[in-house]
Amino acid sequence: MVRVKICGNTDADQVRACVEAGADCLGFVVEYPIDVPWNLGRAEAKSLLDRVPPLVSRAVVTGGSPQTVLAIARTLRPHLLQLHTDNPLAETEYLARELASLGIALVRALRIDVATGEACGEVKDPIEAALALERTGLAAVLLDARTPNMPAGTGVSVDWPTARAVREALSIPLVLAGGLTPSNVRTAVETVRPYAVDVITGVEASRRVKDPALIRRFVREASRRPC
Repeated sequence: MVRVKICGNTDADQVRACVEAGADCLGFVVEYPIDVPWNLGRAEAKSLLDRVPPLVSRAVVTGGSPQTVLAIARTLRPHLLQLHTDNPLAETEYLARELASLGIALVRALRIDVATGEACGEVKDPIEAALALERTGLAAVLLDARTPNMPAGTGVSVDWPTARAVREALSIPLVLAGGLTPSNVRTAVETVRPYAVDVITGVEASRRVKDPALIRRFVREASRRPC
């Protein structure tokens, strides 16, 4: 069964809606180094993380220097940390090791430039980039789209055949993000066969405002579970 992560939660009502819909993982963007609409401070994020009930995973999405990332992780103690900046492979390996010592899994975003189809970071070929990231000790790779205007939450899909090829090359889980909505997530799941899917803008009524009905429909279509 495909797991579902609803990301970019910013208030208690959104947390409740995601939990009631049956989401497997709730994501919170914390002190991301580029201005994005869903950014939270550590204190605000902690109050929301504390509202996530047992058996639902808590994810912190952040980026920047290893020192900053580890400080956020030590303060918030999520189940997993999603690194959503193009840190060098050596830094990613260091973070995977340090976070594992804290009992926190590292998921690293592999962002694909929608204009060129190239991976952002040291390795440009998406498959080779994914394999290089796998060797750093990650728990999973998250495939996302990147545009000149938005580093994440673009509302733009990655190329699904490319995503399928990346998934088939990896021996660790692939999380599919980028432009997913209740209307297309079932096709995305059937095409790519990811371990999990991740959504922000596809369940929003407006920027930062999530629609409970869209959340329920997204979870139902992604996982085929009743909501």
